[in-house]
Amino acid sequence: MTSHQASEQMIGYLYQARYALYLLLNNDDEQSEISIEKFDDVSFGNGDTPEIMIQLKHHVKAYGDLNNASTAIWRTLKVWIDAISKHPDLLSKTKFMIITTASAPEGTAAYYLKTESQKRDSLLAYSILKKVAEESQNKGHQSYYKAFTSMPESQIQQLLDCIYVIDKSSNIVDVESDIKKAIRYSSLPQYIDKICERLEGWWYKKAIEALCSETPIFISQSQVRSHIVSIGLEYAPDNLPIDVDESENFELDELSPNDQIFYEQLKLICLGSNRLRMAIRDYYRAFKQRANWVREELLYTNELDKYEKKLIDEWEHSFYAMQDDLSDYGDQITENTKVLNAKKLYKEIEEKDIRIRDRCSDAFVMRGSYHILANQLRVGWHIDFYERLAQLLKN
Repeated sequence: MTSHQASEQMIGYLYQARYALYLLLNNDDEQSEISIEKFDDVSFGNGDTPEIMIQLKHHVKAYGDLNNASTAIWRTLKVWIDAISKHPDLLSKTKFMIITTASAPEGTAAYYLKTESQKRDSLLAYSILKKVAEESQNKGHQSYYKAFTSMPESQIQQLLDCIYVIDKSSNIVDVESDIKKAIRYSSLPQYIDKICERLEGWWYKKAIEALCSETPIFISQSQVRSHIVSIGLEYAPDNLPIDVDESENFELDELSPNDQIFYEQLKLICLGSNRLRMAIRDYYRAFKQRANWVREELLYTNELDKYEKKLIDEWEHSFYAMQDDLSDYGDQITENTKVLNAKKLYKEIEEKDIRIRDRCSDAFVMRGSYHILANQLRVGWHIDFYERLAQLLKN
């Protein structure tokens, strides 16, 4: 396989998954369920017999031509004939569809099978295809022709009567616009691109699960709608989306010298290795998430500054209370006492619930933001944190 063929095949798989999402979103039946490559490229219906089997054909070059010798037509017929030979009840219970970016020229079999054509004529389509199957010398298609002519005439005519061609359909780029149109009421217009991106990310994972599963996996329209609502709520005025990878782990050696002051603060209070690791994770996740919000212009003017001032204000109340407690020791205070009180302060701050917006409840945002502030020595845990670490800011 050449690199060009491989890229076309990849585009075909992506088109299949993307168009399946579009079909599900536009199905009038809210209880509809879709399966990817259980029965066909895409199929609607539950149980052992699909209600609709769909073959999707994407052409990289503008519009292909779905003529009578088209490999796309004959290969699809072979797939369905083979399926019917194994499951004869498909003929009475299933609708077969070819959705393609190619065009079906007038006078071709595909033209007479078009869904909305006033000249739809499955018997005429049968005559055209029968003639091709009997007369064509195309060696690459002989297995297709043999399957066609070997099937009883009544069955092949019944199959063609159930086949519907939708030509000149949206290509892989245009389908994305169609999906955005289908979800346009899920959020404010400025967030639709991001919601669509996250929806497709979730959908592609579902598609991969379906393709890799040995048992059929159906995805319902209600599942998709619920996920869209869930994403949309993250873009509400009182919320912010959380889109950093929860499973990603970060190690100490990934910290740059400029990012190690908060870590030195935690070493100063003798924090255990597990909590150090969690702190590094919170720091990185908050750093990346905040950067995402800024890049995507999701924050109000000075919102991060105001949030950090709120965090500092809460910290000051607790820090100064600790300062008063330690002052009672006078000159008798020991380093151990300072560390024990610093740990209490750190734990107290860690357990607070200070949100950047009311419904943005992920705790790592607050914890990580405190570490970002600690990295600038704007907050600290040890009573002498600034005096001991100030030189690091100058390095």
